[in-house]
Amino acid sequence: MNDGMVRVGLLGGTFDPIHRGHLQLAEAALRVAGLEKVYLVTSVRPPHKTRKTEANFLDRHAMVALAALGHPRLIPSSLEYGREGKSYSVDTIRQFKQRLGAASEVFFVLGIDTFLDISSWKDFERLPRLCRFLVFSRPGFDDSQLALRIPRGFLESACVIDERNPISLDPHRRCYLYREFSNGISSSEVRERIRRGQSVNDMLPPAVLEYIGENRLYGG
Repeated sequence: MNDGMVRVGLLGGTFDPIHRGHLQLAEAALRVAGLEKVYLVTSVRPPHKTRKTEANFLDRHAMVALAALGHPRLIPSSLEYGREGKSYSVDTIRQFKQRLGAASEVFFVLGIDTFLDISSWKDFERLPRLCRFLVFSRPGFDDSQLALRIPRGFLESACVIDERNPISLDPHRRCYLYREFSNGISSSEVRERIRRGQSVNDMLPPAVLEYIGENRLYGG
């Protein structure tokens, strides 16, 4: 897998709050794509979210930093903080590429449900030229949805991967679909359980759980 390029991943999200599922996704990305590190990018104003986040940016990013402790290859990033307007992925990817330099290959890490909406993203046609996509599917996903909702250019450059075959940086392959990942945790479920006074010990890293309690986030 020594192709002369430093491989890094970008995993963005509101992280409201970050949970074990996010960390497991990032660790899987490191493993299956041979990444050197994954940047956990806390979104400020994500364009596809119709509601405001329940915790403010500083609290959300603090939880990301706490969750990354003990994971030296997971790097908290506040790159989007201070940017005017909405937090578009294309702008974030461009900024990262400028910072990392030409010797870095950027993999944008995301789940299949987010990937299905790619045609609604700002400047989505330019994205395959800026980065590669590492898409994590889920059990029971209907692959026919891809042909219905994913632009042809993305589909033509896509391939299915697994952990037995390392990713090569083929210039014609820009999207990699990994089918063997499963995690049912969601931030909305975490928030709801906290509101109800139910345990979330198995869903959150201990430091994040402690931060939520100390700062009385999510109505807990």
